[in-house]
Amino acid sequence: MSKHLKKLFSVLMAAIVLVTSTIPSSATAASRPGRPSFKIVKRAKKSVTLKISKTKNATGYQIFIANSKNGKYQQTAASRIRTVKLTKLKKDKAYYVKVRAFRTVGYHITFGRFSKAVKIDKYGKKKKPSSDATETPSPDIVSGPAITVTPAALAL
Repeated sequence: MSKHLKKLFSVLMAAIVLVTSTIPSSATAASRPGRPSFKIVKRAKKSVTLKISKTKNATGYQIFIANSKNGKYQQTAASRIRTVKLTKLKKDKAYYVKVRAFRTVGYHITFGRFSKAVKIDKYGKKKKPSSDATETPSPDIVSGPAITVTPAALAL
C-alpha cells in the first residue's frame, strides 16, 4: 500500500508543479533602461567628479574605468545618485570612463547599453597652442578687434 501512496503523491506533486508553472505571475520583466550620457564636472589631483544625465527607466548607474579606450574596463562604482566622485586616481595618468544604467524589479536586474567612453585627461595645466597653429588675420580683411572662436562658443 505504501508504494501506491508514494506513486500517488509524486503524481499529485507533478500536477501541482505543472499547474503553478502555467499560471502567469504578477511580476513583469523590467524594461531596459536607456543609454546614459555624462560629463566631467571637476578634475582634481587624485579624483574626478562626474555628472550623469537622467536616463529613462533607470534605477541606478554603474561606472567603469580603464587606462586605454579599448582596454579592459573595471567597475569602480555603482550609484543610485547621478553625481559621483571617483577617487584614488593618479595625476600623471589619463583614464577612460563609461557608464551604464540598470533597473531592478524585485530581484531581477536589467542592464542598459554603455555610454560612449570619455577621456579624463591628466591633472595639471593644459599646454598652450604653439604660435604656428594660431594665425592672426590680416588687417585688410578684418577691421576692428580679432574674434577668436572657442569650442565652448561652438556648442551654443
